[in-house]
Amino acid sequence: MEFVERSRELDILRGLYSGSATGRGRVALVSGPGATGKTELLRTFAEHVEAAGGLVLSAACSRAERLLPAAVMGQLFHSVPLPAETLRRVGAFVDPATTTAEGVADIGAVRGMCAELLDIARDRPLVLLVDDVEFADETTLQTLLYLQRRLTAAQILVVLTESPQPQPFNPEFRAELTRHACFCNIQLTPLSEEGVAELLAGWTDRDTAAALAPAYHRISGGNPLLLHALGQDRRVAGAVDGTEPVVGDQFGQAVLACLRRWDPAILEIAHGLALLGDLASPVLLGRLLASKPARVQWVLDALTTSGLLSGGRFRHPAARTAVLHDLAPDALAELHARAAELLHAEGAPASAIGGHLLAAGGLAEPWAITVLQESATHALAEDRVDDAVESLKLAHEMCDDAPRRAALTAMLADCRWRVNPAAVSQHLQSQRDALRAGHLSERHAVALLRYQLWHGHRQDAKETLRHLRDVRQRLDAATTAELAGCAEWLRLHFPVAFAELDAAPGFPSTATPTRSDGSLGPATPSLTAVLADGVTDEVIARAEQVLGSHLLVDVGLESALCALQTLVYADRMDRAVHWCDVLGAEAGARGATTWHAILSDVRSHIALRQGDLPLSERFAREALDALSPHNWGVAIGSPLSNLLLAKIGMDKLEEAEAQLKYVIPDAIRDTWFWPLYLRARGHLHLAGGRVHAALADFETCGQLATRWGLDLPTLLPWRGDLAQVYLRSGRPDRARGMVTEQLARPGAANARTRGISLRLLGSALDVKQRVETLRQAANLLQEAGDRFQLFLALAALSSAHHGRGEFNTSRVVARSATQLAKDIQAQALCRRLLPGNDPVGGDESDAAPEHEELSRLSDAEQRVATLAALGHTNREIGKKLYITVSTVEQHLTRVYRKLNVRRRTELSLGLPMDATGSGLLAVAPSGAERSWPQWESTAVQAS
Repeated sequence: MEFVERSRELDILRGLYSGSATGRGRVALVSGPGATGKTELLRTFAEHVEAAGGLVLSAACSRAERLLPAAVMGQLFHSVPLPAETLRRVGAFVDPATTTAEGVADIGAVRGMCAELLDIARDRPLVLLVDDVEFADETTLQTLLYLQRRLTAAQILVVLTESPQPQPFNPEFRAELTRHACFCNIQLTPLSEEGVAELLAGWTDRDTAAALAPAYHRISGGNPLLLHALGQDRRVAGAVDGTEPVVGDQFGQAVLACLRRWDPAILEIAHGLALLGDLASPVLLGRLLASKPARVQWVLDALTTSGLLSGGRFRHPAARTAVLHDLAPDALAELHARAAELLHAEGAPASAIGGHLLAAGGLAEPWAITVLQESATHALAEDRVDDAVESLKLAHEMCDDAPRRAALTAMLADCRWRVNPAAVSQHLQSQRDALRAGHLSERHAVALLRYQLWHGHRQDAKETLRHLRDVRQRLDAATTAELAGCAEWLRLHFPVAFAELDAAPGFPSTATPTRSDGSLGPATPSLTAVLADGVTDEVIARAEQVLGSHLLVDVGLESALCALQTLVYADRMDRAVHWCDVLGAEAGARGATTWHAILSDVRSHIALRQGDLPLSERFAREALDALSPHNWGVAIGSPLSNLLLAKIGMDKLEEAEAQLKYVIPDAIRDTWFWPLYLRARGHLHLAGGRVHAALADFETCGQLATRWGLDLPTLLPWRGDLAQVYLRSGRPDRARGMVTEQLARPGAANARTRGISLRLLGSALDVKQRVETLRQAANLLQEAGDRFQLFLALAALSSAHHGRGEFNTSRVVARSATQLAKDIQAQALCRRLLPGNDPVGGDESDAAPEHEELSRLSDAEQRVATLAALGHTNREIGKKLYITVSTVEQHLTRVYRKLNVRRRTELSLGLPMDATGSGLLAVAPSGAERSWPQWESTAVQAS
């Protein structure tokens, strides 16, 4: 007992002892809540008395011994060795084999034991220590009162301790005890923050103790028992950084030990308080536990005084948890059931009642199902999917109304879809039966369609589609909008399932994307319009409206995906990245694993179209790690294809081959995910030299795209893929034919698609005819912002110049390709594609003069010179750089002089590609008229 908060009380007792040693006996009552240090104070004081030569007799009272006559007096006389004769006389009054009625004392025993105590005190000062005197037997209490009246000339000090009780056991004893002049009361309270610091200083240095004290005091309320438990938890945890206490098992056990020292009613009310939590009030607790509110309030005040509560609530969640776990499972369930009924009668919100119903295992009351359903809705709004699932499962078990059971099952499937799509499979049969019986709402039927298609139940999906077609005229506005929002995306990815419905009268078709009005509603972005007819401001605006007007939970995921892909295929990559990241962050924050995985897949696809291979690989890996293959269903073909293409581009062929181990469900063959996967696998075959296998995969892609009415190069450039096979096989004429056909398809005017097509076409031309076509391809791909395809175009352009004997120009272009390859981690592929396997065109020492020549030009002169070297006229240069033709001519005059050239055709010989990205193609404009360095920084920032 070394802390300052108890030194005052110890000094008081020492003073009382000194007075009693001179023949002035005293009685001291130490009062305070449980576990505030009363017993420790007695122990420390006893050590002081013994050191001073006094005799200490001590006893601890308990409820179990209240009916044993003189049980506490027996403890006192036997606590130290006394003369045998004394013990023999006392033994006549203390018989452990007998009991007495409560409130009855043996007067003869009282007088006899008092005489023995006075006799012992004649020789040396005597101290009697009785802990928890409120539980003492009646004979002991009467003996202490009898002794008190005879202390005037005795060197005896009696020190008693008590804890407050809701119903005092011996009010007469306390009243009699306190009325005498020799009585002294000492009140103990929990430690202050300074007292906590003093206690902690016994465990650690003072600076650390001062830093820890506020947090320890906040959790323990200054209760010494709880403080020591926190110290034990910290020691068990080992080395701990920071000032936050470790709250473990010892703390929870200390909380229960503190409560059990009091009346059982206190523990019972603590159970109720832990159960009701923030809704607890004296009135509600009284109704829950059949106790009077005044009694409950007394208990709450006592627990607050002890440091266990603050503001009527447990100071730490661990305390509440420990108190709840103290109840037996059956008793706890019964208490939860009573709490649920009570809260429902009080009109508490469903979210407050639902947890009690779950813990109770439900109630056979109709209102309980409604409460559980509302509680699940509230849990979903707070992204507590597991709680929502449990509520709906219990409600479903309790419900015997078929339509309502169907609605509960639909809600349950929706919850599980968010985190575990595979778990929805168990509900598909019951949902289909409910649809046939007319018990499933149209909105839930739309969700059922999603699940059936995802898991490859094509025939069942067609049945659901027919149902939606038949009831389409009576759908409400919200359901119509939801159906419209997902129909276009579903039609694109599940064309076989939609084929029958598209041919049916009265059901609008968008399966063949040759019209721009294929959407089912005014808010639906027309992806097919972008693919077939090109980009319009109206379509982009509609896509942005869908993405900007709703949170992910408020709109069908398919609507968001359709809008995202509209932006992607419209080459609005910056906006697509923005919205994808916004929705992905929302999905991650809300714990919507399925949404997050799908959006990671979309982000991987966007990065692939931007030519950012490492980023595409990362997002594809993230998507596949978020959901198991079983959870991905048929859609696994999408992230797998992205991952394969990214790894192939970075020449990680062995890693790409390893991805083929994934088991692809058979149902994928009827979905758009199949040709996506086949195309990626075909490129892996081609990279590995398996030309015939690649040819088979690419031809299958073409057959499926044609059969499904989705033969669009922006969506699936299978003709270009075949052209690569023919080029590898030495058949450039077939390659040219494939590319020419591709360029004639709808949507082929898209910058990226046309750039890729021209790159392949240039590679299929005679070496003397390639340069101009490849230059056009490079400019288009620069505009589209696809760094990987631009790298391939530059590599082909470098080879073309090399084949024409223009070695310096080839070297300059090779430097641009090399820099790009380094940025996207395609160096291995770069080394194979560039002529002579020498991407830099020579030793590093050769680059110095070129850099020196380039440094002579200003930034403006470099931009003009580069565009001139690419073949642009002065007027075109002025338009791209927003300067006059006269200014262009002035810049060119200075460039000719500084580089010592006489004409435009010689410019490429003097323009190297330095490390900053200046030089060839450095200012080739994008759709937003941005220069290469600007585009590159934007892409890095977006990724």
